[in-house]
Amino acid sequence: MKDLSEDIIAAEPVLIIEDDGGFAELMQAALEDLGCCCRTFACGREVFDWLAANSAALIILDYTLPDMTGAALIQRMRELGITTPFVMVTGRDDASLAVEMMKSGACDFMIKDTTFLDRLPAVVTRALHEDSVRRKLKLTELSLRQSEARLARAQKIARMGSWEWNLDSGEIYWSDELYHIFGLQPGDPAVISTEWLYSLIVPLDLPVFKKAILNSLKTCQPFNVVYRITTRNAGEIVVTSQGEVECDETGRACILSGTTLDITARIKAESEIQQLINYDTLTGLPNRSLLHDRLQQAIAQSARDKTLLGVLVLDLDRFKSINETLGHRAGDKLLKSIGTRLQACVRESDTLARLGGDEFVVLLVGVAHEDGLTIVAKKILAIVSEPVYIDGHEIYSTCSIGIAVYPLDGDDSHTLLKHADLAMYQAKELDRNNFQFFSRDMNIKVLERMMLENSMRKALDRDEFFLVYQPQVDARTGQITGMEALLRWQHPDLGLLAPDKFIYLAEDNGFIISLGEWVLRAACRQNKIWQDQGLPAVRVAVNLSAKQFGQYRLDEVIASTLLDTGLDPRWLELEITESTIMKDAEKNTAILQRFKEMGISLAIDDFGTGYSSLSYLKLFPLTRLKIDRAFVRDITTNPDDAAIARIIIDIASTLKLSVIAEGVETRAQMQFLSFNNCVEMQGYLFSRPVRAEEFAKLLEHGLNY
Repeated sequence: MKDLSEDIIAAEPVLIIEDDGGFAELMQAALEDLGCCCRTFACGREVFDWLAANSAALIILDYTLPDMTGAALIQRMRELGITTPFVMVTGRDDASLAVEMMKSGACDFMIKDTTFLDRLPAVVTRALHEDSVRRKLKLTELSLRQSEARLARAQKIARMGSWEWNLDSGEIYWSDELYHIFGLQPGDPAVISTEWLYSLIVPLDLPVFKKAILNSLKTCQPFNVVYRITTRNAGEIVVTSQGEVECDETGRACILSGTTLDITARIKAESEIQQLINYDTLTGLPNRSLLHDRLQQAIAQSARDKTLLGVLVLDLDRFKSINETLGHRAGDKLLKSIGTRLQACVRESDTLARLGGDEFVVLLVGVAHEDGLTIVAKKILAIVSEPVYIDGHEIYSTCSIGIAVYPLDGDDSHTLLKHADLAMYQAKELDRNNFQFFSRDMNIKVLERMMLENSMRKALDRDEFFLVYQPQVDARTGQITGMEALLRWQHPDLGLLAPDKFIYLAEDNGFIISLGEWVLRAACRQNKIWQDQGLPAVRVAVNLSAKQFGQYRLDEVIASTLLDTGLDPRWLELEITESTIMKDAEKNTAILQRFKEMGISLAIDDFGTGYSSLSYLKLFPLTRLKIDRAFVRDITTNPDDAAIARIIIDIASTLKLSVIAEGVETRAQMQFLSFNNCVEMQGYLFSRPVRAEEFAKLLEHGLNY
């Protein structure tokens, strides 16, 4: 799998510094699949010996090494002038260590958990990409400085809008271009006086212009001044004048000369760009970019004045239903109306901003006590709840407000906004139309849940979900007998997410139904594509969640999917967890029987982790039992796990079911299972889950393990 684009595949290798040889090999394999060249080291001393004559693209560093800590190694690198980017890896979940490493310049901080190897490629890709961007930015900045220098020399040589003032005679010379800038015909007037020139300069800018000229004459130093003039044909324009002083042999200024350029278009363009960058186009309020700048200023002011700063994040309740019912045009009018109302609730010294959608932020500066924030919050709730008349409709809306206070709830803009947002989410959960102050008892997982929920429904439309496939293998022949389709989410902010990071949330909010149908359809379609390409036909296993299994007319959904994709039912296997089918065993028997009649294979996933009644189990029309990876992991060292695995294999044999073990990572595990008559297996020993194009190669050429 080559995920790295050609422009960020580094010529230098990625260094893996890890004293656990087996784990280092797994990391190297994951990165080589990504297209990286890797070198591994077991201690810090070996790395410095190698770096003395070589360079690396990235360093992946275990914090605990035999001869030094990760922090000591990085400190030594900095002392030697080595600026290679690095990712710190540790086996302990330590927030303070993570902060320390990020402050020391780490690109990322990773914990060795069960998802580490799945997350590693995305982290490395991002780190290499960011380093590539930094290098390109440096080259671009250098090129820009060189271009600016060339342009400055060209303008000086061309003397565009040039002038010269003889201080002894009082004569002032203008080039033809300078007359044009002022909207005049060359030579009119023939005599240029300082009084006449002063009359063209906008009165508010005249003191600045005079001060620049006089200071230059006194010090004999160059000057550069921007001011406005009133022209005869174009009205008011903005110009910049640059001048130099020429002195006589006594050091007295005798000639002042320079150039004047019309920069009106540039100033206007910069103003329009700043407006677009800093202000919301719908409401005209400051946007997220300007809000952060204002918030940083407000924090500095509050620190100086020893006062409180209130950060209020407010979100309209049920705004989506208004958009869906009356249309986005009405929704936009409502947002503009709410923005106008909110401005009446804040002082001129405060800031009201729109973050986007139906979310607004209020910064209240110079607050003496939290009671002042409560008063404003109540005022906002009241004014937002007043009816709005739009296109003949009377609309009632409410909002939920979260409040964070500086310095109590954070001392930087990011933390304050995050905590206010978390409090707002808490207010929504408390029946809306209220406000909540941030409490440190609020679990950070609530924030993560909110972020994921907000982006989850958009992920399908944005093609952020994708499937990977892990082969299921007959260990006796090495032949691929099937595959399991596994879901992944390439989140734009959080990177690559495995199902355990978001499936629970999809089940809670009901999104699992739509997501599950997408997975089923994508897996069936891909399997049919492989078969149409002449690759060996094998079954594809798709997991059904508890909510999916309880879905109304699930059998019709599956039948429709098979019909639309053209996949023969015998090449589809549905995996249901043991606990799911045991919740209502009699009802579920009928559901499973319909699937069996359609020709679909049925497997119990994670068998042995729940509680099964063997009397019911023998009635279920099953095809296969899967031995959970929890028992396979220590099957060669833990007698209890070995005994459970044997029992599951015996149960499958008694019920005339196939059995497959998942999570097989070592040959010792494979040999144990084979010896005990479990010949079908799935796990890293044979292959990691891979994307469709890579799995097609496995089907064509077979496995190499």
